[in-house]
Amino acid sequence: MFNTVDQYDRVVLFSGDGDFERAIELLRSKNTHITVVSTEGMIARELRNATDRYIDLNDIRDQIEKTEG
Repeated sequence: MFNTVDQYDRVVLFSGDGDFERAIELLRSKNTHITVVSTEGMIARELRNATDRYIDLNDIRDQIEKTEG
């Protein structure tokens, strides 16, 4: 990601790990729109604060969960 940062205008990160904060800050410095998808109890506060948009998986569960049948 660091080597190709200029190729992105939007990023969707499926993680709540605070270790991604530095990468998010780098992308933000390049005016990249950042969406993080995670769950409320599993996202680092720093990561959530660094994003443009946060999507809680629990809010979209019915749209993405595989159902029987």
